[in-house]
Amino acid sequence: MRQVNGKIDAKQIQMIHCAIARLGLSDDEYRAILAGQYQRESCKALTYMEATRLIDYFKTMGFVIPPRKKYTAASRRGPLPGNVVVMPSRDQLNMIDALASKIAWKFEDGFFRWMKKYMKIDRVITAKQAEAVIEGLKKMLDHQDRRDRSPIDPHVSPDNPDDGAIGNRALQNIEE
Repeated sequence: MRQVNGKIDAKQIQMIHCAIARLGLSDDEYRAILAGQYQRESCKALTYMEATRLIDYFKTMGFVIPPRKKYTAASRRGPLPGNVVVMPSRDQLNMIDALASKIAWKFEDGFFRWMKKYMKIDRVITAKQAEAVIEGLKKMLDHQDRRDRSPIDPHVSPDNPDDGAIGNRALQNIEE
């Protein structure tokens, strides 16, 4: 808990030194500010409120308090040892189910066949596998959507309809 009338705390000392460095103040300039405003020789002799006012003064000089780092659970604990496996999250498994349900599989167990053939797994066990399956399903869904939007001739690229002009004319002649 912060002390309102007590001694300066360690974070304030750290912030003052950070401000001095970022503002490019020399030691003489810094000591002149301390002596002129607070009649002190060191920031360690300031009270909590005096330190707060000094930091505010540095803000008027252009000092910006650096934003806090946002930590995730993984960054807090650091890299995992090689023998530790992270389980897939509920969100990852739900994403896999949602993507797999959007794809028109040729077989009822098409998703499991696809995982076995291309992912070389029977089921998703780790978070890394879940990431790979999600990315693979996204690409497959994108490919399926592009295929569904393409013209009649499967050899015609959606970007250049002239590629299959001969094939489309042949189809029209057959239909007539």
